[in-house]
Amino acid sequence: MTLLNTSFRTNFLHTYFKTTVVIPDTDKANYKAVWLLHGYTADDTTWMRNVNIEQLAAKYDMAIIMPEGRNAFYTDSNFIPYYSFFVKELMPKIQGMLPISDKPEDNYIAGVSMGGYGALKIGFLNPEKISKIAAMSPVADIEHFRNNEKSPMPLNTFDTIFDSPEKIKDNQIINIFNQVHPDQKVLQLCGDEDFMHEDNIVLKKFLEDKLNDNYTWLPVKGDHSWTTWSKNIDQVLGWLAK
Repeated sequence: MTLLNTSFRTNFLHTYFKTTVVIPDTDKANYKAVWLLHGYTADDTTWMRNVNIEQLAAKYDMAIIMPEGRNAFYTDSNFIPYYSFFVKELMPKIQGMLPISDKPEDNYIAGVSMGGYGALKIGFLNPEKISKIAAMSPVADIEHFRNNEKSPMPLNTFDTIFDSPEKIKDNQIINIFNQVHPDQKVLQLCGDEDFMHEDNIVLKKFLEDKLNDNYTWLPVKGDHSWTTWSKNIDQVLGWLAK
């Protein structure tokens, strides 16, 4: 198993960002790849700290790329144009530097919480790059997340990224879907005790109606924590690997 800890200067962000990558030792030229996104306050090491990612990469024979997202919500803002960095710079750089396929049918994106939102957003907006999306406990409604008393994100931090009602509206997952009408395969899960469970059910009903057989809902027990996500990541990666 190859474990890479990379850091490179990005022209979009004018600073150095980290990415952790795990690649199986099966000597392929073009591995299928999972772009695995973390949640709020986490970093590129979070998945390695909570889940045996190396074991799962070997089990499914896929490269797993875990970029540092800081707290940017995988969204362009005046402070950090993170979405543009991810799509226009990070993906092609990693695909050009490592034995990873750049075919959409070989690239999948997944994430938890803020990263689940990022997976849905990046995936829906880039069907020519990504064919499958897995969202674990995603922020399904960013306005409700902002105003939820259980949200861990301070209002001023949220408002720095989504700095107007128009930007909130434009970045709602349902509105993004209606803008581009993507047809990727999507898996969604959310613990039955998660503080965003109701928002996830609303998104579930919407995606079921729009995607039909391309949509999968995975009912799980649990709250908004690694206790829930670590129990289900194996099944999620297995679904992506099909």
